Amino acid sequence: MSLEKQKLKVFLTIDTEVWEFYHDIKKNVSSGLWGITDEGEYGLNFQLETFKRYNLNASFFVEPFFSYHSGQEPLESAVKNIQRAGQEVSLHIHTEWLNGAENFPVTFDKLHRNIGSFELNEQIKLINHARSMILKYHDSDICSFRAGNYGASNNTLKALHELNIPFDTSYNEPYLNNPCNIVVSKTLTKPELVFDTIEVPVSNFTDYPHHKRHLQLSACSFSEIKDTLLSNWQAEQYSCVIVLHSFEWIKRNRKTGTHSLDKICLKRFLKLCKYLANNTDKFETLHFKDINKDEITGLRSTSHIAKSRSVSTIIRIVEQALRRQ
Repeated sequence: MSLEKQKLKVFLTIDTEVWEFYHDIKKNVSSGLWGITDEGEYGLNFQLETFKRYNLNASFFVEPFFSYHSGQEPLESAVKNIQRAGQEVSLHIHTEWLNGAENFPVTFDKLHRNIGSFELNEQIKLINHARSMILKYHDSDICSFRAGNYGASNNTLKALHELNIPFDTSYNEPYLNNPCNIVVSKTLTKPELVFDTIEVPVSNFTDYPHHKRHLQLSACSFSEIKDTLLSNWQAEQYSCVIVLHSFEWIKRNRKTGTHSLDKICLKRFLKLCKYLANNTDKFETLHFKDINKDEITGLRSTSHIAKSRSVSTIIRIVEQALRRQ
């Protein structure tokens, strides 16, 4: 009698942010947050509608500091729309936005590109202020965090513990040492308790010998993502963390100031949603608040790194070339 394999817990994580691509903050908001193109709106609200259609759970890591430049309305709308859709509001910080921020209430000795480069007491104050900005529009506490650029440090995890934010998902192996400076004695491939914070690492896979690629929609073919999901499920791993952004399939042109649709990347997203919805016997999409903390400390799954099939990687190489045209 064979035992049924446990479902792989899939965390769809969306860095919900505005990137300083243009000098015009309104264009940055319309492209980065709402994904407005001549073909329609394909940003945050489109993602929320798609997840609802496929009955999938997702965690939106909202970056609030941009609102010191844009005003509060875009941040308020984003947080309320996520909450209204029944999805999880998580916290994301890009300290680059502190440059030129007027009336910012937190003092620090020196401005750094990444949160992990600040002193511990400064990180505590910055993360706490960012959380308070979100909670102005959100009626549930924040339980998960990701540093912008994956630029966290061990002190970031200590700061999160101090602030009672139990989960972090900044650890990304291909980014270790620059800019991810979470230093532990072993490579993390599954959730682990690190400095009293549960670190849920971004998933990665081997695409060719001695090279790992993290699981981000714009960086992988759908076939590579599927290979990784199946490999982790077959190896009875606990979780798989997939990264995307609110602007993941938005092409921006500095010269013309126009935004267009990256149809190849969008197709990957729709394929992924359909695949997860059609394979609920193997995969379940969760919010971080759904994690059983006690279960993490007792995890017995062994370290496992998925390997993509050669054909899956070839598909990605061809797709990426087409996307650049």
